[in-house]
Amino acid sequence: MKKDILILAALIAVVIAVPFLATKAEEAIQIKNEEFKEKQNRECYEKAEECMNAGKYDEAIELLEKLPGYYEDVEYIIQYAKFCDAVQNGEGIEELYKLIWYVPKGDEYSSKYIEELRKAQKDTEEQYKKYMAQKEKEEEERMRKKDEPYKGMKEKYINITLLGRAKEKRTEHYWRDTPGKRTQDIQYRYMWYNSNGAKKFMAVCRNGRVSSVVEFVSSTTSGKKTYRGNTSRNNDRKDMYDVQDYDDPEDFYYDHADEFDDIQDAEDYWEEAQ
Repeated sequence: MKKDILILAALIAVVIAVPFLATKAEEAIQIKNEEFKEKQNRECYEKAEECMNAGKYDEAIELLEKLPGYYEDVEYIIQYAKFCDAVQNGEGIEELYKLIWYVPKGDEYSSKYIEELRKAQKDTEEQYKKYMAQKEKEEEERMRKKDEPYKGMKEKYINITLLGRAKEKRTEHYWRDTPGKRTQDIQYRYMWYNSNGAKKFMAVCRNGRVSSVVEFVSSTTSGKKTYRGNTSRNNDRKDMYDVQDYDDPEDFYYDHADEFDDIQDAEDYWEEAQ
């Protein structure tokens, strides 16, 4: 009887011990794997550091990208390595600025290369500001040589062409078709006049750029006024006067009476737009 009890107790002990030992074995394997991964990461990181110090930035980037993002704040080291690689390859200031525009502040990141990273950002920002100022100056000089505003021109340059300053600026609303609805936006209409008060040129600006222009040209033979422009239609925007929406020139005139000298003036425009 006692022998049977001992055997049963031994079996129970084995049943209890086996899962326990198996769990312990799994934990030991997991620890070993984590230690192995940590060793691999450390070796990879150290090799990347050697490459960085040797100026082999492309190799450093390749090694660093194998590491998990949380490891030693590696994402910021990769950012710096890419910046250094771009400098080494003679990339322009615009590309350098894209690579260095953001650098973590304060306690966000305080690991290796942070001082170099912040200095690189500061120097690049200063160079970029000077570059953009010079670029804008050159663009403005080009605009001053233009005969008149043109489609696509930035609105801020509209008054500096050889045509001179506009005599009038109007704020208007227009409807723009968007999926499932129509949206009302703001546009600005600039007007130029001849010395006799006749309309000479018109430009409409939307979203900071010239969207359409019209040149008013008086015919010396017929006395009628004709128009030259680059108004256009597409799926999103209507032309300047929505001419194609009108089947009758009189209806067109009554909706745009302020824009024309008289009904004949509007009819001429309507007919030319057909």
